[in-house]
Amino acid sequence: MASSFITPLLLSLAVCLSAAGAVNPGVVVRLTQKGLDYARQEGMSVLQQELAKVHLPDFSGSAHTHIGKVKYSFDSMTIRNFQLPSSQISPFPGVGFKLSISGAFIEISGNWHVKALHISTKGGFDLRVEGLSISVGLKVGSDTAGRPNIALSDCSNHISDVKIHVSGKLSWLVDLFRHNVDNALRKAIENQICPLISNAITSRLEPVLQTLPVTAKIDSVAAIDYSLTGPPAVTADCVDVQMKGEFFDLSHRTPPPYSPPTLTLPVDHNLMVYFGVSDYLFNTAGFVYYSAGKLIFDITDNMIPKEFSTRLNTSSFGVLIPQVRSFLEGAYLTF
Repeated sequence: MASSFITPLLLSLAVCLSAAGAVNPGVVVRLTQKGLDYARQEGMSVLQQELAKVHLPDFSGSAHTHIGKVKYSFDSMTIRNFQLPSSQISPFPGVGFKLSISGAFIEISGNWHVKALHISTKGGFDLRVEGLSISVGLKVGSDTAGRPNIALSDCSNHISDVKIHVSGKLSWLVDLFRHNVDNALRKAIENQICPLISNAITSRLEPVLQTLPVTAKIDSVAAIDYSLTGPPAVTADCVDVQMKGEFFDLSHRTPPPYSPPTLTLPVDHNLMVYFGVSDYLFNTAGFVYYSAGKLIFDITDNMIPKEFSTRLNTSSFGVLIPQVRSFLEGAYLTF
């Protein structure tokens, strides 16, 4: 059976079919585009914190200008602001997810020093990196323990514009080699974006996924196994996370005497998340508790409230079950 959860979605799409794994799941969780959008909102703040760690090293150089050779250096550069105003995440069929960021900008402050002819001067500068776009591919899978894992499959970024404003005496000297500075800063930033994203995945996300529990204790008798039966099935419309969904005996785990049937979800994408639960989940629960003797109960007549007219005797059961009455009457006549 399947049930839906959370709020309305933004896409009305075609069929999203789960890729069949080696083992049929007992539970399927379907994440639609709107579910991904919610996850993106939560994750972008973390990603922005990581990207704000971009470190711009001091750099120096020289340039030949119409006034002769000019030596320059830029140092003490710090990021004042880093914003990721527009982002989008979507399923990447057969792989995982594709994250796209556009319109990002960075504001940086620092100091500059210039030597030209017999002049040595310095000042401060404000730099704004505009039109930063980032494209990230994320591959999702599962490990041998049934936990999800994620890895960076591809990454690229581009800066469309760098604007620098300098202050201080003889700041016009910087204009003589502004192109050199723009290129150097652009390259320094672009070279760090993808390594920072990769580090965010390996140092912050992967450790969390590797410690996710895949079983949960229900009581003193049973626990439930919700490990993945295989990598999440990704299509252009949704992501289906297929889990074992199996109860097992805590004292002695044995395979249940039946296999999970094929579980499919309805063709619907109007909510963030959908849950599909197979009869297999409930059958394994019944098997475990029955095998442990927890589904055997003794009910006696003194447990029935006195004001009830129905008692636990043959007269009452003869009314409820006619075969009992017929048997008793026949036995009486025979005797």
